[in-house]
Amino acid sequence: MAEFVEEIRERLLPEYEQMKTLGICPDDQIRETKRKRENLLNKIFQSQRSVADYADFIRHEKLIHKWITEKERSQGQNLSELKHSIVTRIIKLYREGLRFCPNEERLWDNFIMFSKKSIPHEVTGIYEKMLAYHGDKPTVWCNAGIWVHENVCNIQKVKEIFFRALQRHPDSEALNITFFIILLKEASKMSCTPTSKTAPSEQELGLERAALVYRNSKTKISNVFYFMKLLKGCEGEQYVNITASLQKEIIDDLMINFSREESVWDALAQRELQGLSMIDLKSMSSKSSIIIEENIPQKPILATGDAERSQTSEDREDKLFPKGKSIWQVRTLKRRIELCVHVYQVGVRTVPTATMFSNFINAMLKLNQDLTNQPILKRKCLAIAFKEGHTFKLMNEDHYYACIKMLLKGAKGVENATKMLTEATHLKKTLLYYEMWMVVYMTENNDKKFLEIFRKAKDQLEPASSVSLWRMAITFFKTRPSEANEKFLKFFKDAAMQLSLEFAPFRADYLEYISATSTLDRTRREYDELSKMPPPCLELHRKMADVESKALSVFRVDKSRWRKCLDKQLVDNFMTEFTLLKAII
Repeated sequence: MAEFVEEIRERLLPEYEQMKTLGICPDDQIRETKRKRENLLNKIFQSQRSVADYADFIRHEKLIHKWITEKERSQGQNLSELKHSIVTRIIKLYREGLRFCPNEERLWDNFIMFSKKSIPHEVTGIYEKMLAYHGDKPTVWCNAGIWVHENVCNIQKVKEIFFRALQRHPDSEALNITFFIILLKEASKMSCTPTSKTAPSEQELGLERAALVYRNSKTKISNVFYFMKLLKGCEGEQYVNITASLQKEIIDDLMINFSREESVWDALAQRELQGLSMIDLKSMSSKSSIIIEENIPQKPILATGDAERSQTSEDREDKLFPKGKSIWQVRTLKRRIELCVHVYQVGVRTVPTATMFSNFINAMLKLNQDLTNQPILKRKCLAIAFKEGHTFKLMNEDHYYACIKMLLKGAKGVENATKMLTEATHLKKTLLYYEMWMVVYMTENNDKKFLEIFRKAKDQLEPASSVSLWRMAITFFKTRPSEANEKFLKFFKDAAMQLSLEFAPFRADYLEYISATSTLDRTRREYDELSKMPPPCLELHRKMADVESKALSVFRVDKSRWRKCLDKQLVDNFMTEFTLLKAII
């Protein structure tokens, strides 16, 4: 250790001389740099040193290197020799720190990150040393394999790393996926021309290696999302064609082992929308293709009479796949949407769950965000999703909300929305359903029906949860013609007289409205009545105190009413705090 510290001190002397000669910084700054480095050297020389001491020294040297780089750029000087000396010292500090504490994974990561820029030719060796101490972590093996593949371009070395890794971690999803994708990349670069009539091509052999990795891993990994990631990996642009048989094999396994998983059906439906249709894999007969393709409707969802504008080159999406030979048939957007909807329909019948219907409806909602092409078909497919979710009684509140909005735009909108909400509230009585129902009657200004639904909701929901319904009712009647004013005031006062704590703000709002539209005597009568109602409402007293204060300056009335408001405010404030204190204790 003493030799290491002495070597650093010796190498620092020429640096200081160079900094002084080139006028990079003034003498006082050089002295400050010397002092800081001496302190850092003393720390790593102590017997009780820690990894943090090495990290501090490295951080300081990196700041010096950054500062010199900026000087080089601003002054137009060549300071490469000085920068190289600092980089060499940083590397030595990393190595010494790792010798002292090789189990510090973060220090290894920082060293590798720094080395990738400064000494990339040594990174592979650093990874090998790191694996000796951290080979129990699959991520380290993955990073090592990716580096060798992308920068050393030695596929044999890559295979060696992953074979060693899989011996230690055979059930690691990250390792298997990374190795699988690397083998696919290599296969895509290989020749697809057979060397002879009987021998397979290099590309076929490369794909077989990837398939072997997959087949070996599926006996050890049973997570559906692992299979989904592998399938997604096969959909990369450069290998979406060459991996068709592999995609089919993965889909077969998904349908055999995970046909009750909603995510599988969601992924398969989205593949149809992208143009990766199971119909194109039909020649490779499989259980999955039979399950999905049986009873595929040849009759389109959109009737001929409803046909939209003629197909354009944009609508056909000819650029879905790379140019050249493709196993995937180019289909119109209309046909891809129909196939997607069909897979979702098979899925919701196979796995009739709320999640499955949610996936179906969300996909159709997303499709309807862009109505540039096939707007009628997209809206019809959304209607199908809503109808099926409602029929199976597995549609959530948010989707009911979206459905009601859509229904209100069409013919007989109120009638259809009312029918759907009647059936929905039979299953589950929620605040959102009643809010939607009230909005339906607000749109057609139907006072009678609005009141009927409001009273039904008020009776069936907890008082504390129905505050928004009262606000809707008050707002609705406030905007009605003048003959409905009494009804508005009745609703407003009824809300203010509710005993739940959540209704307390209505009292202050009601009093403020009365003070603005009626006499001072009536305002006082209403205040006297409301102030007796539990729970306490401080804002009510503040409002009334403000009213009395204004009355004092205008009418010169008795101050006793004003004082009374302040006294009640103090009492209620004490009661509120006392109640809170009791709850805490």
